[in-house]
Amino acid sequence: MSVGNQLDPGHQMPAPAPAPVAKSSAGKGLGVAALVIGIVALCLCWVPIVNNFAAVMGFIALVLGVVSLAIASKKNGGKGLGIASSIIAVVAIVLVFVTQAAYVKALDGLSAAIEDAGDGEVAASEEVLEQAQDPAQALGLGQAAAIGEYTVRVDAVNLEADKEIAAANPFNEKPEGQYVLVDLATEYNGAEEGDPWIDLTVELVGSDARIYSTATNMAVTEHPATDVPTLTAGGEGSYQLAFDVPAAAVEDAKIRVTETLSFKDESGLWATK
Repeated sequence: MSVGNQLDPGHQMPAPAPAPVAKSSAGKGLGVAALVIGIVALCLCWVPIVNNFAAVMGFIALVLGVVSLAIASKKNGGKGLGIASSIIAVVAIVLVFVTQAAYVKALDGLSAAIEDAGDGEVAASEEVLEQAQDPAQALGLGQAAAIGEYTVRVDAVNLEADKEIAAANPFNEKPEGQYVLVDLATEYNGAEEGDPWIDLTVELVGSDARIYSTATNMAVTEHPATDVPTLTAGGEGSYQLAFDVPAAAVEDAKIRVTETLSFKDESGLWATK
């Protein structure tokens, strides 16, 4: 044996590297359960009312995920499921609060709109305001417009009709603002029958950017809409409507007539002066 092949008696061989310790399955069951519950919570967090249950599920998933991570850390288990389930649970919980805040805001807005509508007064939309503020889009008194199955005219508008309303019926109450009296003429052009006071909605678009309906008062006019008979093709009917509006609303008010139930959004707009 050659000298080169002889081992140096002072040289020590390096110790072999320790074999890697295999990951255990500790915490895996809790991690899977947390992941499933978290995913279900995430799917339900968008649904009103149900998302209350989703919040509870999210908290359960978060607790299970954290416990899964703790067990995996102590017993050399896999942490992936615990981390993933905890993140999904937190996202689900946050989205529950976000969506609930959005729903509450929407419900508050709807409640306010219903309350306003019950008083016969609502804020005018941008589209209606643009139409009302454009003189070119307003018809003059006595001019006709086709609205649904009707030809409609606003023949007269009395912006200070307190005396006329008081004279029309002794039980009419004094207005909170001032009465506006509108004379409307209609002709039915349909093939069957029509009641204009049902089929048409008449509103006052005030110069205060609000829309007023006849529900603002219970005044009876000299020629009420209910006196108009059911019309057949070519039949005509005229009646009066009363609005109780603030003085600030009448300066440049417009009368707007639309179909009560329609998807065509047909309307006519008349100047009051």
